[in-house]
Amino acid sequence: MKKDIRIVLVDDHEIVRRGLRRMLELEKDIKVVADCANANEAFSQVEKLSPDIILMDIKMPEVNGVEATRVLKEKKPACKIIMLTLYDEYIVQSLEAGADGYLLKDARCTELTQAIRQVYQSKRPQEECGELVEEVDLVLPPSADIAKVMAFIVQVEKMLGASIRQTIGSKERGTVVTALLQPTSPAILLHKLRSVPSVQKVEDQQTRPRRRVLVTLK
Repeated sequence: MKKDIRIVLVDDHEIVRRGLRRMLELEKDIKVVADCANANEAFSQVEKLSPDIILMDIKMPEVNGVEATRVLKEKKPACKIIMLTLYDEYIVQSLEAGADGYLLKDARCTELTQAIRQVYQSKRPQEECGELVEEVDLVLPPSADIAKVMAFIVQVEKMLGASIRQTIGSKERGTVVTALLQPTSPAILLHKLRSVPSVQKVEDQQTRPRRRVLVTLK
């Protein structure tokens, strides 16, 4: 018989825990065994239940999620931890603390369940930021208006804090904008690109040897 993936939820907002529980319990192979309102409850439940995966909020009173992750990884190194948060500025600290994945709370249900299954199977999920992106080619298809391309470049510099290294192409052949970034997880990079006002669609086109993202402008 196939084993369920046993999950502990850690978030100080009850409504978030309830929503996650309802969503995850629709999955046949996932079982929420406990939900905790703070780190101390998590320490107790994890010690008692030895779950497969913990979904960990970051901003909590007293002990935050990064510190809780560090403690839990020392006590239960086999337990996987996915940070699930509204904030994208704690990636490096979370990885250093031992987190196995990092997702924003506005991720789709399918993205969350895929990340859970991949982490459970000891694979690195796409949303995890073990390999941070520092340089990306943003590919704009042919016929993109030059004025819109220039406006897009300005928005990328502002919203991503990026430095544009080069722009190659034309309206007829398409344009490749190479951007240098502060180390950023792939998931957060795509999330930020989708929030750029002039962007209609974002597709992760290629990850090796260089990350390429296809961007369609409005």
